[in-house]
Amino acid sequence: MTPVAGTGWFPRMLRRHPLAAQCAMAGALWCAGDVLSQSVSKARAPSDPVLDWRRVAVMATYGFCIAGPLYTGWYRLLDRTVEPVVKRVLTSAGHTAISKHRMVWSVTLAKVAADNFVFEPPYLSLFFLSTHVMSGASVADAVRHLRADFAPTYVTDVSVWTPIQLVNFRFVPVHFQPLFVNVFNVGWNAFLSFVKHEGSHFVESPRAQQLEAA
Repeated sequence: MTPVAGTGWFPRMLRRHPLAAQCAMAGALWCAGDVLSQSVSKARAPSDPVLDWRRVAVMATYGFCIAGPLYTGWYRLLDRTVEPVVKRVLTSAGHTAISKHRMVWSVTLAKVAADNFVFEPPYLSLFFLSTHVMSGASVADAVRHLRADFAPTYVTDVSVWTPIQLVNFRFVPVHFQPLFVNVFNVGWNAFLSFVKHEGSHFVESPRAQQLEAA
């Protein structure tokens, strides 16, 4: 893996404590995303201007404890494994003289495909399940929300992140790839927080509503 360049505080922290640096950044950016989501919602409905800090804490905890470690480990795994696999596939297909340009773009596209279809489905599922449970919902309720919200959110996910990840995997050094993603995650996290808390497709059954009212 290429050493981290630069003399600023964050490059130094990445060199000395790479996982801790990525987790701290992820926690801060997930916190910022939820504050942004709540601020936008409260600007449209100013009757309750107070932020829900418990909700902010849940999202920040998710970023620090789950998103940060997962993104860091995933990008390292992609960096180690995708290029050798692509080389073997191209060689076995009879492409013995592979240009650098073709190899770079083949690896980039393979990483984007792996990110969209291998990493994102379980990661998005984990987001809905873990944040609902951390917010106090039962596992059964979390699963019901996941079933209602996964498909439309995943379609949006692939549409938004495919071009971003093309840039990320093609031009950003691997040690900065989680940071690059997390910067865009401020807006994306605001969207996910909105889906979880306010824009869910989950519709509670009339029987459950009666029990809750009672």
